[in-house]
Amino acid sequence: MPHPTVIPHSRQDRELAFNAARGLLAQAQQTHRHQLPHRALSRIRLNPWLLLQIVGLPVVWLSLIYALREPLYGFWRSYLLTWAQWLHMPLQPAAVSSRQDLLGMSWLPGASDLGLSITTGAALAAVLIVVAWGLALRLRGRWLPGQYLVRVLCVVQALALLYFWFAPMPFPHLVLNHVMDLLDAGYLLILAIPVLMALGYYPLQISWQAKVVHTLLILLFFGVMVPQQAMVHLLVLQHLSVVFMPVLYLCFGALFDMMVFVALYAWAASTAPLSATH
Repeated sequence: MPHPTVIPHSRQDRELAFNAARGLLAQAQQTHRHQLPHRALSRIRLNPWLLLQIVGLPVVWLSLIYALREPLYGFWRSYLLTWAQWLHMPLQPAAVSSRQDLLGMSWLPGASDLGLSITTGAALAAVLIVVAWGLALRLRGRWLPGQYLVRVLCVVQALALLYFWFAPMPFPHLVLNHVMDLLDAGYLLILAIPVLMALGYYPLQISWQAKVVHTLLILLFFGVMVPQQAMVHLLVLQHLSVVFMPVLYLCFGALFDMMVFVALYAWAASTAPLSATH
């Protein structure tokens, strides 16, 4: 088999190539020299008014959110009971006397055993895992990230099935306890939102009115999303099985709420002009 012919390059040719590359690099640096760096790499110039916003706005928001805790939970309770009535769910108002009914709701008599049995629910979950895994293999191109997301959900659900396989006794975590934990996690995130906004959004050189409006919109969004999220969990657990509670809690609970906040924060930050960090 003949060897390919290698044409040697002289030292002069190499120098010409390097000089051409240096020229292109210098031209690019000259072209982009007057452009502002990305805001993530910029330094914020603090002044007394900006520092007051960074410190003062979170204090005001936290005080307001803490003061409205009971009305907020009352709204969530009414929200869930209203949807439960429309969806014919066996829920009723209850006195807040213990951790189990801290939400102010309880199941109607005879409706404590909800959903499918552990055995039937586990069989359904196993079928859904196989089907979802198979369908995920068809995701290609721009849908490829969805394949990894579906696989994560399948793995979490499979681990839950292993738990129910080795511990087939009744699941110790009650459905209303799960809902209360979900609402508590949502409220804690709402408390954390002003602090997170103070770390990344309030230092921007924009009007304080814009900061207040965007923070208020994000808080209002979570004020409605959290009880709706809890209602979706209730529907899944009522009509299917508590076998799905782990994947709901781990993948569609606090972690999901945090991802939603990151998306909303990115939206708010994207509305700031390029000069907001200078």
